Amino acid sequence: MARRHLSRPPWWRQPWLRRGLRLVWLGGAAVLLMALVIQGVERLLHPETLPVRSVVIEGDFQYLDRQAISETLVPYVSGGFFSLDLRPVERAVEAMPWVHGVSVRREWPDRLVVRVDEQVPVARWGETALLNQYGELFHPPMESQPEGLPALWGRAGRERPLMERYLAVQARLADVGLEVEGLKEDARRSWVIHLQDGSQVVMGRGMDTDRLDRLVRMYPRLTEHRDEPIKRIDMRYTNGIAVAWGEPAEALE
Repeated sequence: MARRHLSRPPWWRQPWLRRGLRLVWLGGAAVLLMALVIQGVERLLHPETLPVRSVVIEGDFQYLDRQAISETLVPYVSGGFFSLDLRPVERAVEAMPWVHGVSVRREWPDRLVVRVDEQVPVARWGETALLNQYGELFHPPMESQPEGLPALWGRAGRERPLMERYLAVQARLADVGLEVEGLKEDARRSWVIHLQDGSQVVMGRGMDTDRLDRLVRMYPRLTEHRDEPIKRIDMRYTNGIAVAWGEPAEALE
């Protein structure tokens, strides 16, 4: 039986050529798609594409002025919805006095929302600075600082410990009707409580809760049978206290 010889297809019908053409077509399509994506991204990032048309400022303010925040933002919000760099917006608001924190987000299609957290002053630190509820220093203008804040004095870096100590002492002394006007700590970390009535309580070094408890126990008995105001109480004794008395109110008139 004679063998049949199959003729080879022409070169343009070879399988390898079809595979190569398919790869070329797919590669070209991918390049075209990538070019379209890049062009689309460039268009979206163009400042004139979807411009920001409104800025919303969120937050409850006692010391900050909403209009002042809006005016501060004007130079930084003249871009497109996607092209606008949010970090300069945050930095501009963070630099304002009384600002504790800022967050900025986009809201489709043309809105920018700026959330501002205001500083909460809890105490005065030294002559010009304030402490917030976290024991962090900030320096608002003197004319904007509220009156009546307790005064804390100490070395740099002792802000948070003294803030925590003040809060603990104030809560404890409130049990006997005393209000703390301030705390002062020296370089040896010996500290004094300044009370609102003008008297002082010398506590010595460190936060000794036993001394504080002893003060709370003994203070009502100190004032029960005497008319003279207390000028100074020294708690640096192991089992007792020393009291310096002031002049009676009648003697001062």
